Amino acid sequence: MHLFHRLATAVLGAALLTSAGSAQTSVNIVANADNTLYQTIFGDASNGAGTGLFVGSNAFGSIRRTLIKFNVGSVVPAGSRILTARLTMTVTQTTVALAMPLNGHRVTLSWGEGTSVASGGQGGGGAASVGDATWLHRFWNTQLWTTPGGDFVATPSWTASMPTSGSFTSALSRQAATDVQSWLDNPTGNFGWLLRMPSETLASTAHRLNSREATSGKPTLVVTYLAPGQLGSYGTGCPTGGSNTATAAYSGSSAGGSTLTINKTYTIANSVGADYFTLSLDPVGVTLAPSCNVYLPIAEVLSGGAFLTNGYGAGSTTLVVPAGFPGYLINCQAAVLANNALGFVLTNSALCVTQ
Repeated sequence: MHLFHRLATAVLGAALLTSAGSAQTSVNIVANADNTLYQTIFGDASNGAGTGLFVGSNAFGSIRRTLIKFNVGSVVPAGSRILTARLTMTVTQTTVALAMPLNGHRVTLSWGEGTSVASGGQGGGGAASVGDATWLHRFWNTQLWTTPGGDFVATPSWTASMPTSGSFTSALSRQAATDVQSWLDNPTGNFGWLLRMPSETLASTAHRLNSREATSGKPTLVVTYLAPGQLGSYGTGCPTGGSNTATAAYSGSSAGGSTLTINKTYTIANSVGADYFTLSLDPVGVTLAPSCNVYLPIAEVLSGGAFLTNGYGAGSTTLVVPAGFPGYLINCQAAVLANNALGFVLTNSALCVTQ
């Protein structure tokens, strides 16, 4: 039987959903390598040690793309589960008058950052040095890209809107968290992201961004994670009157064989609810109604036990953590019957990583 189903069966077989404090951790990770790919005939331009990175196209229609990489394992403990990952960067120069879209694609081959520094504003690139990534080379001048301009997954892992000046942050994306999780679990396969504008073939769309060598506004990966044994929560539950929202939280220990209590508060008084589980998180969520989201990836949802709420809308269930499955995220949301348009309210996600 597939490991997912074995664990899910064990979880649901023990289940009979949140008041404990959130324990997830957020960290900022500055890029440990970055470079610009300048589209040139000979692929001999780079800016490995320069203070600027570039995306878009210059006035002559020559494309620029950025490569960027983060050493996730130097900050996030091994075995942790990545909940969210968002990139923050700073625009310092462009001739474009409006905000423009930017996409981040997972890179599939290794690349280098040499000692090259472009002159002036750095938009034209400088002479590539040994080990630099260029439009044609992963490492100047011995190893080529399979495809000029870089080898990357065609579907973006995330999107962002770049302002004309100042900092910006990429939108929430499940794939971005998945990428960062893979970099943590398999650092030898961490080749980072390639940043490109969907409109990069339009002349005069180039944007200058701060690189990791800049004095401020360095490219930073903002990661939220749960380490093994930690309990946490994500999102907000549906409104249930006044300022209250339906809330779920684990309490207890997530060590194998231990019992977790899933506490529900601020739901619907004297009603019936049920727990639902997945082994992953959708950080974006699916909106069912205003301020009412599902954070369980729909295709993976498994139902758990039922429970009753008291006159204050509180209820609880218990879950025995399966032994022999360390490092798994258990995500639980509860649905409670309600007299509203949906017919129910949802709690936020209660999260834990097994130990």
